Amino acid sequence: MSHFIRGADMSSLPELEYHGGVLRANGQVVDGLKLLHQAGLNAVRIKVWNDPGNPDHFPANQSGPQGFNSPAQALALGRRATAAGLQVMLDFHYSDWWADPAKQFMPQAWQGLTLPQVCQALHGFTAAVLSDMQRAGVDVRWVQVGNEISHGMVWPLGFLPGNWPALAALLRAGVAAVREVAPGAQVVLHLDSGCDQDLYLRWFEQAQALDVGWDCIGLSFYPCWHGALPHLAANLHQLAARFGCPLLVVETAYPRQLDPQRNGQWLLQHTGSEPYPATPQGQAQFLHALAEVVRAVPGGLGQGIFYWEPALLPLPDGSRGVWQNATLFDDDGVGLPGLAALGQV
Repeated sequence: MSHFIRGADMSSLPELEYHGGVLRANGQVVDGLKLLHQAGLNAVRIKVWNDPGNPDHFPANQSGPQGFNSPAQALALGRRATAAGLQVMLDFHYSDWWADPAKQFMPQAWQGLTLPQVCQALHGFTAAVLSDMQRAGVDVRWVQVGNEISHGMVWPLGFLPGNWPALAALLRAGVAAVREVAPGAQVVLHLDSGCDQDLYLRWFEQAQALDVGWDCIGLSFYPCWHGALPHLAANLHQLAARFGCPLLVVETAYPRQLDPQRNGQWLLQHTGSEPYPATPQGQAQFLHALAEVVRAVPGGLGQGIFYWEPALLPLPDGSRGVWQNATLFDDDGVGLPGLAALGQV
């Protein structure tokens, strides 16, 4: 791709809007996706859960929003994004709820099926969602087959370590669906711990050995958990040299504030080893530095970055504030310097 990707995961925007939250510019309430485009962003990332509408699907002591992040809602958000001039990355979790390195819950509808049956179901689900996107004219440029799948996905079948053949079969099923329905989209395989060179080399060499195809490697990079920018740069250069494929930082964030009274409840509580302060200006400096690292990957293989949930603000009732330290908007929904920086990198 010829242009640098300046993106954001905006999956929670419909929930913010549903509960009365708004984003603002020049004193006026504005559409969040149009605002991103006006700020200079060119892409959004949208997660897809299989069936989030039934609270019985969620783990004990957790509650899930009714229908948020469902295929239908992803479709509606994708249509909005395309209308706003933004390209779309679809992020399939293959779960009824959050999927990340610590949890990859199999969708309830697939439980009890054999591996070949789950592969068939995964292929069918992926193809159906992509077909709906195509019919609606959504500009899908990338498709993540799984989310942060360092330890596999669709547990227990695709759990790592130990179940590589099963995981490879699941991944091949998802990749095949993308190739059949959306051949113009790039297949992205996404791991966490973006600085871990051993993890990425070992994981993708194993995937390659088991005939799992991909177009782009996606990385998560959060300095407070994963390491420093030079470590990310070393991994990106290693991956470019070994696999020669496009590379995307598909998740990143940096704190804009640290509130000592609330940090016990908020996720980004420090800056890691980065020298940039936890201020709106420091957040912007970090994004410029990150873009420099990605742009410096040899062969132009560093394709761009997606900021994770820049508008995950507290809802009017005070809930969902766990990401507030890292948003690119202030508490009133007004864009901060980091938003402008992301649109300029």
